[in-house]
Amino acid sequence: MSTASMIINAKSSRNAMLAEDLLHVSKRHQDIRPYVLERIEDLDLALDDIEKADSDTLILAGGDGTMQAAITSSINKRRFHDKPNYVALPCGMTNVIANDCGLHGPPATSLDNFLWRRGRGDVSRVERPLIGMQLSERQAPIYGFFLGAGLFHTAVQFSRQNVQTMGAKRSLALGLSIGSFILKCALDNAEGPPPLATQIRNGSGDYHDHDLSIILMTTLNRLSGSIFPFWGEGPAPMNVTTIDYPRQKLLRAAMPALRGQPKSWFPEAGYHSWKSDELRMRFDGPVVFDGEIFHTAPGEDLILKVSQKAAFLI
Repeated sequence: MSTASMIINAKSSRNAMLAEDLLHVSKRHQDIRPYVLERIEDLDLALDDIEKADSDTLILAGGDGTMQAAITSSINKRRFHDKPNYVALPCGMTNVIANDCGLHGPPATSLDNFLWRRGRGDVSRVERPLIGMQLSERQAPIYGFFLGAGLFHTAVQFSRQNVQTMGAKRSLALGLSIGSFILKCALDNAEGPPPLATQIRNGSGDYHDHDLSIILMTTLNRLSGSIFPFWGEGPAPMNVTTIDYPRQKLLRAAMPALRGQPKSWFPEAGYHSWKSDELRMRFDGPVVFDGEIFHTAPGEDLILKVSQKAAFLI
């Protein structure tokens, strides 16, 4: 059996002991080579070495941002002769990717169980399409799974400043963040500029102006808990949801929208969801992609296109 490689993002870990626990587990298995990153900037050096070893399994012990960075580097630099199978081990502040297609439970225990199962050939392989995000046509894509803009960026900032700093566990933090932010938005829908004034082109169609409160998109099959705010139909791999500005009937729409259960009045009230394989947007503002914050290039298209897949072992 080929050797697996594991990248541990120590700065992304849940606590100071987690990296040590994962290293302790790796010593019990001869077919795994661990790499501990003290800085995310060292990721490329680790991947250079892993590529030389020709590992076909890459365990990523970190959060969504770590997985995004590793997958992006692997694709853009064409690192492996054959695409590796990834293992998403949730060890970060946000673990949406691992919640859908990763290992579950305490990281050290789930890693140990996975390595024993891998040795017996008792693992499953699942694939997920990747959203390739280009901040301009001149830049290489960044590959990931979950993106939001408009009030989603504000909600992420709200969570980091008001909920996660209080030490709330991740599942609790998510619920508190969503509940508090929905209430805040419902009570604070005053006149003013829209959170996201954008032009959108879906596929090869024309650009259309939209005043939005929020836009979300994902290629995952589920997010955290029972939250999946998408209800579009069709074969295209990328789910997209928008909420118009000003917001209407937000408190009434919140629960069914978050669960992907549309009501007949949603379109009239400005709640839209559909599937696509390519989207272009023009706006000036921040974008949150797998928990990482990027900024659009003023006057240029934000290009979102599905053209690659990533395979995960569970």
